[in-house]
Amino acid sequence: MAKEKDPKDKKKEKPVNTRTLPAIIVLSAALISCAFSLLQGVEFRIFVGRLFFSVLIFGFIGIVVRVILDRYFFNRNSKEEEGNPDKKDEDEGEEASSEEGGDENNNES
Repeated sequence: MAKEKDPKDKKKEKPVNTRTLPAIIVLSAALISCAFSLLQGVEFRIFVGRLFFSVLIFGFIGIVVRVILDRYFFNRNSKEEEGNPDKKDEDEGEEASSEEGGDENNNES
């Protein structure tokens, strides 16, 4: 018999790591650019120029895609989940600092 997991026992999903996304986009664009240039048999100067501009353009596109994904899709859920524990931590920190301040006042008198 298989154990059924309770919904409470579900592990929190890790946020998607989009840090490597621009590099993947740039490398795939460079590969395609190199393949087309080799198939066309272009001169070295033109080959390097195409490669350089494709890396620049797709590097910018990759960064824009990463920022959009991070800002609008992946951070919303994590902010909502992390919002409540942050407030609890701040409250605990304030209580701890007020207790410490009270101890100092008692020591002085």
